[in-house]
Amino acid sequence: MKKHLLTTTENEIEQTEKRELQRRIFMYSKAALKIGITIDHIMVNHTRFAQGIQALDRIYQLAHELNLPQGIRIIGPTGSGKTSLVNYFARTLPKTTLFKEGLGIVMTRLDASPTRHQLVRNLLVAYNYPFATTSIKAIDIKTQVLCDIIRQKGTRILAIDESHHMAFSKSKRYAKNSQNDVTDLLHHIMDVTGVGLFLMGTEELDDLERLDPHLASRVSTRIELSNYETLTPEWYGLLKAFVNQSKQFDLGIILTENYGALIHAATGGNLRNLKRLITEVVLISVDSQDQVIMKSTFHLAHERIYGEGNEYANPFTQ
Repeated sequence: MKKHLLTTTENEIEQTEKRELQRRIFMYSKAALKIGITIDHIMVNHTRFAQGIQALDRIYQLAHELNLPQGIRIIGPTGSGKTSLVNYFARTLPKTTLFKEGLGIVMTRLDASPTRHQLVRNLLVAYNYPFATTSIKAIDIKTQVLCDIIRQKGTRILAIDESHHMAFSKSKRYAKNSQNDVTDLLHHIMDVTGVGLFLMGTEELDDLERLDPHLASRVSTRIELSNYETLTPEWYGLLKAFVNQSKQFDLGIILTENYGALIHAATGGNLRNLKRLITEVVLISVDSQDQVIMKSTFHLAHERIYGEGNEYANPFTQ
């Protein structure tokens, strides 16, 4: 299993999800967990998600083939599905001899105040390189080692999460121009290895043209994964996809207009929050042996997930 160094924000999210799983194991029956996990694993191929997959397919096919490397920027808030997009793409890559299994696409994250040294280290860790610890003095040598590994393993895409942190990596070496150590390293890797680049981050990533026009010219495709701000047909289409993919539990009630609006209010239209809420509702319902999901179940699920005094007020009044 690949290890990834997490930024503070992503680490907090991952730790929260781990605590939720541990709590569920203690709180819910095995039967409830078995069904709840199927909800948690649902992957909705909505319009913007499909656009992201198509863009990744294009970069994957063109990597190593063209003189000018190709790249994509995925812009979106936390929980909008950026990491899920990469994980889904990685799982669905066909087996081939062009790259070592599991290394067709390799993902890491930028630290909150990233440096060239940290990024090289993180990528070497992602490759399970046995001597990932790097000294600043040896950074040029380790950069060459990293490029050699990328070519040897046949990696076609590097996916960098929290890429907006590049804006905070200004280097003294580049104080008089628009580049910095991290962006310079990334477009160097692209040019030397021919690998495609997939940058994921918040809207601050849109500042890439000013930050480093050389890298921006290589990462020209932009796709946005945003929260569902209003009750659009696309929001109800998202709910319908959850209903259709839930084979072991009937979620049909969430397609009613009233529940669609309440769920939107409870989750802020955020995909991660939506999946978390529906999963919790199913866990509670299975153990309660409810034939139909009730509003009180949503109310309890919301309380268990968020508690009191959070940004998402509980709209499921009893």
